[in-house]
Amino acid sequence: MNRFFELIDKYKFGLIAVVAGYVFIFSYLQMESYTKYTPISSFQDGPEIIPEEEIILDPEQIEVPPNYSGDVKNMVRDRNDKREKSWEDYSQNKSSKSIEQQVKNYEAKLFEESGGKADREKMIQEYKDKLQRDADQKKKDAAKNKGDANSNGGAKQFAGSVMVDWELSNRNAHQNNNWNVRNPGYTCGKGSGLVVIIISVNQGGNVVSQKYDASSSTGATECMITQAMKYAGMSRFDYSGTAPRTQEGKIYYTFVSQ
Repeated sequence: MNRFFELIDKYKFGLIAVVAGYVFIFSYLQMESYTKYTPISSFQDGPEIIPEEEIILDPEQIEVPPNYSGDVKNMVRDRNDKREKSWEDYSQNKSSKSIEQQVKNYEAKLFEESGGKADREKMIQEYKDKLQRDADQKKKDAAKNKGDANSNGGAKQFAGSVMVDWELSNRNAHQNNNWNVRNPGYTCGKGSGLVVIIISVNQGGNVVSQKYDASSSTGATECMITQAMKYAGMSRFDYSGTAPRTQEGKIYYTFVSQ
């Protein structure tokens, strides 16, 4: 036992140095791992609200139909219409052919396609009756849309942008009423776009096929394409015995956001 205390007494300074070294290293490591405390501010005064910056739209960022030029009229126009253009004194339709002339054209078609005088006379009478019904319907449509200027045919066409443009060489709309080239422009709700449909029309004026022209269309949605295809198929043009059996044309539909 005395030897143990003698050893301690002999190496006491070495032991003190070792203990002091351990204490220093421990303290140093604790200081290195210390993280500064950052107090969290109280929410008693409510969170800080930073106002958003005001969004300013440039004119070119505002959505408008691709062929927009001021007001887009709810009208249909023949791109081959040679009449003078006007902003005020205009008519949607060109001066119409007489009913008698249309009957003559149809009669000529019947002589080509059917035999028998009685059958032809019956078909001609049916056609006359149909023309009269169409004329009555045309008057009703004109009264309903009288705000779009004279629909009975005039000397000038509208100079601005319209919702439907069509082109079919040397042909008119059925009964010379552009309403027969149907307009789906308000049927797709939000969004504006231009949809171009390539149509094939037979001599009788019926659309026998239609195809979406993606390269000429802009901003078209699935709804716009579907509606344009549907309404193109519903459109009708006048009879022409001199036209090709199937004649190709185009209808340009401008859809306007609601």
